[in-house]
Amino acid sequence: MANGSFFFVVGPSGAGKDSLMDGARRQLDPSEFIFATRTITRPADSGGEAHQACTPAEFAMLEQQGKFLITWQAHGLSYGLPSTLLDALASGQHVIANGSRAMVAQLNERVPNLVVVEIGAPPEILAQRLSQRGRESAADVAKRLARKTEPYPEGTRVLRVTNDQTPEIGICRFLATLYTQLGQAPAPLASLYKKIAGLGLSEAEYRPLLTAINQKQFSGADLEAFLIACTQDLSDDELIAVARCRSELMPRISWGRDMVVDKHSLGGIPGSRVTMVVIPIIAAHGLLIPKTSSRAITSAAGTADAMEVLAKVDLTPELLKKCVAQTNACIAWNGKLNHSVIDDVMNALTRPLALDTRRWSVASILSKKYSAGATHVVIDIPYSIAGKVKTQAAAQELAQLFEMVGAALGLVVKAFATDGQAPIGRGIGPALEARDVLQVLERDPLAPDDLLEKSLFFASQILALDPTVGSVARGRYRALELLNSGAANTAMQAIIAAQGAQEPLSWPGALRHEVRAQHSGHVQAIDGFVISGLGRCAGAPADQLAGVDLACGLGASVSAGDLLYVLQASDQAKLAQAVALAQSDCGYRLN
Repeated sequence: MANGSFFFVVGPSGAGKDSLMDGARRQLDPSEFIFATRTITRPADSGGEAHQACTPAEFAMLEQQGKFLITWQAHGLSYGLPSTLLDALASGQHVIANGSRAMVAQLNERVPNLVVVEIGAPPEILAQRLSQRGRESAADVAKRLARKTEPYPEGTRVLRVTNDQTPEIGICRFLATLYTQLGQAPAPLASLYKKIAGLGLSEAEYRPLLTAINQKQFSGADLEAFLIACTQDLSDDELIAVARCRSELMPRISWGRDMVVDKHSLGGIPGSRVTMVVIPIIAAHGLLIPKTSSRAITSAAGTADAMEVLAKVDLTPELLKKCVAQTNACIAWNGKLNHSVIDDVMNALTRPLALDTRRWSVASILSKKYSAGATHVVIDIPYSIAGKVKTQAAAQELAQLFEMVGAALGLVVKAFATDGQAPIGRGIGPALEARDVLQVLERDPLAPDDLLEKSLFFASQILALDPTVGSVARGRYRALELLNSGAANTAMQAIIAAQGAQEPLSWPGALRHEVRAQHSGHVQAIDGFVISGLGRCAGAPADQLAGVDLACGLGASVSAGDLLYVLQASDQAKLAQAVALAQSDCGYRLN
C-alpha cells in the first residue's frame, strides 16, 4: 500500500490554523485522515488545542524512549509529535499535524510525502485577531508581525491557504487544498475545489460546473469560496471559457436580423441615464436594439428603475419580443429574462467583501448579450476614484478585455473608457433621472448638456457600426438629426406605449429640502458615492420621487449660501435622515 501524505500545517499566530483544522476534522473521513495529537508540556486544562499533557521530566523520558517523530521548543514549552504517525502513513492514511515551520527540514528527512500547508492572512487581519485575543500589547503584536521567516528547504512542497474571510470559507479552502493535492475530491466538487485551491480550469471543466451552479446544486461556503477565487485569479483563457459556458446556459434569442445592437454601461456614476436616450435614437434610425437592464444595487436608481417611472419593465419574453417587433427596441428589466443564480450570489458577496469583480463581469455581461441575441455591443466603462474602475488606464485595459472576449464569442464589441468623476445629468433617483431623459429627447432648453453630449457620443459609435452610416462623424450627424426632428422622442413614446405606459407621478406631492454651500469656492469634485447615498437615504429607488436634484456641476463657482442641490422624498422621516446625512457630508468638494 502506498504511503499516505503528511500535511504539516504552519502559519503565524492569528492565521487561524486551529479553527481550520477543527472544521476539517468534522468533515474528513477518520479512516482516511488522522489528526495528530501533540504532546505539550502544559496542563491539560490550560485551554487551546486538545493535547497530551505532561511534565518536562516526562517529556524528556518519552523523547529518550523514541516515542516522538519530532520535537521542538516554543514559548517556553516543549512540543512533540508521536512516532506512531509513521505507522498511519505506512498504512495509507493521511496525517494532518499542527507544527512549526522551523521543523520542516527535519521532518522532510523523516517522513515520506511531506506537504507543508501554510495558513496565512493579510497583516491587518492578523493584527486584528491578535489584538482581540488580548494576550499581547500592541507593541508585542507589531513586533510579532514584523518577524521575518526563513525560506523553506529547497524542494519542499508548499500549499498556501488564505484565511481572510469567514471561518466557513477558510475551512472550505483548507479542504479544497487537501483534496486537490490528493486528487480525491468527491466528483461533484472536484472542479469547484480545484479552482478554490488556486488552480486554473479548462472550458471542459467549467461547463458542467457552471451548469450545476446555475441549477443550484452548490450553495453556502463552497459556492462563495469558488466565486471569490474567480475574482482573484482568472486567466484570459479561463475568462473566455467562462463566457462561452455561461452563454450556453440560456437559449440564444433569434431576432431574424443580421445586426442586433446593444449598449451597456458598467455604471457606478450617479444619474447617467445615457442608455435611455441612446435606445430611442437607434430605434428611430431603424436598427434593432432590444435592451434589458438591471435595477439599482447600490445606487439611487438603475436604468430599469428610471424606465419604470415611464413604462412597465417587468416584461415576459413574449411581450418583450412583441414590443421589439413594433418599435425596434425595448428598455426592460433583465430579472426575468437574463436571471442568473451565479450573479445573484456574486452580487451578494461583492460589496461586503469588497471584491474586484471587473474581470468576472466581462464574462457575465457578454454572455448575457450573446444570449439576448446581440451581434454588436458598445460598452461604456466610466472611471473615477470612487467608482468601480479607478483610473483611465484600468478602464482602457478592461475595454481591451471586453473586445477580446467579445471576439471569442463571435460578437463585435467596442468598449470605451469615459470620465466618471462627476454625475451625468442633474437628477439622481428614478423620477428625476427619467425627467432628464425626456428633456433631452424633447430638446428642452433645460436638458442637461452633459447627458446630451454623452448620449450623442455613444449613439454615434453605435450608428457608425451600420454600413449605411459608416463613420462616427456621420453617426453624430444622424443622431442629432433624429433628436432635432423629434423622431427619437416619437420612438421613445412608442416604446413606452408598447411596454405599457405608467400613470404620471404627482410631482407636487414631493417633499424638498435645499442644501446650500457653506463657503465660497469652485466645485473641485462631486463624490458620487455620497450623492447616491443621499438619494437612497431619501428613499430611492423604492420611492420613485426620492433623490437628489443637482443645481450646479463640476467646475462651477459658488458663493456661500448658493444652492448646491435639492433633496427630494415622499416620506418626511426619510427626508430628515437624508438632510442629517448631507449636513455631515454634502458630497461637494470646494476649493
